[in-house]
Amino acid sequence: MIRLFGVRVRLSPLFLIVILFAYFGHVLDQVAILFAVVIAHEIGHIFAAHRFGIKTESIELLPFGGVAVMRGRLGFDVREETLIAAAGPFVNLLFVIATLPLRASGVLSEAWTNSFVSINLSIALFNLLPALPLDGGRIARAGLALTRGYHSATKVVTRVSFLVAVVLMGIGGISLVLGYADLGIFALGLFLLYSAFSLHRQSRYETLRFLDALRHQQMATPRPIRSMLAQEDMKLGDVASQFSPGAYHVIYVQSTYPKEPRPVTQDEILDAIFESSGWTLPLRALLS
Repeated sequence: MIRLFGVRVRLSPLFLIVILFAYFGHVLDQVAILFAVVIAHEIGHIFAAHRFGIKTESIELLPFGGVAVMRGRLGFDVREETLIAAAGPFVNLLFVIATLPLRASGVLSEAWTNSFVSINLSIALFNLLPALPLDGGRIARAGLALTRGYHSATKVVTRVSFLVAVVLMGIGGISLVLGYADLGIFALGLFLLYSAFSLHRQSRYETLRFLDALRHQQMATPRPIRSMLAQEDMKLGDVASQFSPGAYHVIYVQSTYPKEPRPVTQDEILDAIFESSGWTLPLRALLS
């Protein structure tokens, strides 16, 4: 088991297959560059997460990046999520910028520079696709969650992930038919398809994790209040699924009787969900 800054690192089977093909194809030098670039990409995420007090427990390295397991409030703060996700591609772009003047001065060969720049740009651009669990998908979800809520934002980006996966698999399949034999794109599409199915199955669990983090979030700074209007027979879980990161929610419950809507706070709803198993309870249960 490799350790990087105290983080457990392991190679995915897909990366091991790439190394095997590279060995028989006599291109191990290219894979060595790829390995170094992927490691640097993940170091960017590790340092950015550490900056916000989020611990990275382990990383699985893939040929196009890595899948990090982090513990903390990752994903539940828009600014933090965006900066941590962008840190990986940012490192790749920094490498490209630093390499060009070295090539111009003759320090690096043209062949090595072209390979290094191509690998960095490929990893950066692929990771910025708006599909989970890629960096671009995390950034897209963080942005959408501000207005649509965390649960809805996750569902939208998961649908986009399915679409991106199908497109990549289609491109890979067409390339095989045309004789280009590029399994890489097809494999990336297959990985995203598997990830999208996993996210779809775990959507309720992800929402509960977000709501639990929201419930225990300390208000070190003032937060904007987000007001919502809901019918009294609406389930608490359906209401909480519309909660957004970075805001405090006040729900005005519209009764069937002709009277003013009564406000119910975010804390009341979350306490009922987690302490009384109230996910399916109607809002009227909090009015009595």
